[in-house]
Amino acid sequence: MNFYTRILSYLFVLLTFFSCQPEQNNTISIGILDGPTAVSFIQMIENPPVIHGKQVRFVIKNEPLQIQALMIQNKLDFAVLPTVMAANLYNKGINYRLLAIPIWGSLYLISNDPKIDKLEQISGQKIYIFGQGATADVLMQHFLKTHLLEDVHLDYSYNSNMELANALLQHKINIAVISEPLVSMLKNQQSDIQIISNLDIERITLKEQKPIFAQTSFLVNNKMTEHYTNIIREVCQAYASSCAFTYQHPESAGELLVKHGFYPSSDLAVQSIPLCNIQFEYAQTIKEEIQQYLSIFYTFDPKSIGGKIPDDDFIFEVFEATTQP
Repeated sequence: MNFYTRILSYLFVLLTFFSCQPEQNNTISIGILDGPTAVSFIQMIENPPVIHGKQVRFVIKNEPLQIQALMIQNKLDFAVLPTVMAANLYNKGINYRLLAIPIWGSLYLISNDPKIDKLEQISGQKIYIFGQGATADVLMQHFLKTHLLEDVHLDYSYNSNMELANALLQHKINIAVISEPLVSMLKNQQSDIQIISNLDIERITLKEQKPIFAQTSFLVNNKMTEHYTNIIREVCQAYASSCAFTYQHPESAGELLVKHGFYPSSDLAVQSIPLCNIQFEYAQTIKEEIQQYLSIFYTFDPKSIGGKIPDDDFIFEVFEATTQP
């Protein structure tokens, strides 16, 4: 090997080494969604922490596909996505791993018909849902089977949740599956709109009914797990604290949500917070619940989660078993 060949080989090794390292900068980027996710992060949004000399920076988007695109481009250190989408990306080699479940179901069956206010009254009715085969549709079908509700027709003729909301306000339709915060906004605008039921999903055990509606995932770029486990731990602790602040102090959280432009009024924000079902749970402590939730989608259509239940490495264990908070 001549001198120049050795130099080129050395440079290649250096470039390969540094390309495998996370970007060395002074920020920690967290991609989040407007809606319940932003609600859960409001304490951190108000006071973005500095962790190990790195300033937390939020990238806030309206649609999960926008967050997904940033993940594919490796532009986020942490991200929040629907759990189904997170599993799909992981199975396709987009290496973000699951840290926690912060949102436990924000889908609701609502009606503007005062004669329909109980679950058993939806038999024989038409229910409108946005997105055939999407999360709301799969969970509604599962919900109907679980509650033994028959003769219910699901209609997918509307092209967005906002279209569904407007149709309810205009009484063009009577029953729909809508997500928070639209539910609170609709109830605030029209008094006859009421919640028939949340789309509760529970796994019945011998001793109790355990919620498995692991709707939303908090994820970490796998490169962070290789080099910055202390940062991951502290980000999780800060996020868990923000979640607790939000549901324990809804009035204070509501004021911050208005301040940062997420809600038009603190009264509406306070009404919305309980419907967001915010509860930070480390994924390593609820592996069975997550698997049960993903199994619902796998049974419906394996392709929805990338063809298989993610392997054990999907969940990153933030704490050792003996040191879990």
